[in-house]
Amino acid sequence: MADPGRGAPAARREAGFSLVEMLVALALLSLISLLLLQAVGTAGLLSRLGGRLATDTDLDIVRDHLRASLGRLAGQDADGRRPPFVGEPERFAGTVLADRGTELGGAVRQTVWALRREDGTLDLVESRSLGGGGAPEVLVGGASGLSLRYLGGGVAEPPRWSPVWTRRDRPPTLIEITLAFPHGDRRRWPPLLIPLGAGP
Repeated sequence: MADPGRGAPAARREAGFSLVEMLVALALLSLISLLLLQAVGTAGLLSRLGGRLATDTDLDIVRDHLRASLGRLAGQDADGRRPPFVGEPERFAGTVLADRGTELGGAVRQTVWALRREDGTLDLVESRSLGGGGAPEVLVGGASGLSLRYLGGGVAEPPRWSPVWTRRDRPPTLIEITLAFPHGDRRRWPPLLIPLGAGP
C-alpha cells in the first residue's frame, strides 16, 4: 500500500504552525512571564524585609549596649562619695564600670549626646575613656530627635520625671532614652527605660 504523503508536494508538508500550536505557545509564554514577574516582586520584598531586619537588629544592639553599660554605673568611692552623674535633655555623662572584655581599668567616663548635623538630623554619639575625653563613636545616625528624662527623688520626696539631673549626691533611679526618626524612615525606637546601676 502506498504512503499518501510520500508523493505530496514539498509546500504541503511544510505548512507551518497551526492555530492551536500558536495559542499553546502564547499561553506558555504568558505563564512564564507571570512567574518571572512574581519572582522579581518576591525578591524585592525579601530584600526590603532583610534590610529592615538588619536595621532593627542594629538598633537592638545599641539598646542592649546602653542597658548593659548604664547597668554598671559606678557606686561609691572608698571615701563614700559617688562619681557625678550629669543629665541634660540631649546629653548625659556618668562613670561606669569598664567592660572587662574590651576595656582596661576599673571605671570609665561615659558620655552620650546628640550631635547635630548640617542636614538637620542628629547622631546619637558616645565617648568612653578614663579621663572623659575619648574619641566619639556614632551609635545611631540620622535621627530627627533625642529626648532624655530622669526619674528620681530625695529621701523625703517622691520620685518624679525631670528633663535634667543636677543632684550631686546620687544618680537618678531610671533614665528614659527616646529617639525619633525622620518621616519615611522605617526605624523604630520605643522609649528605652534603663535602671541605673542595676547590673553586676
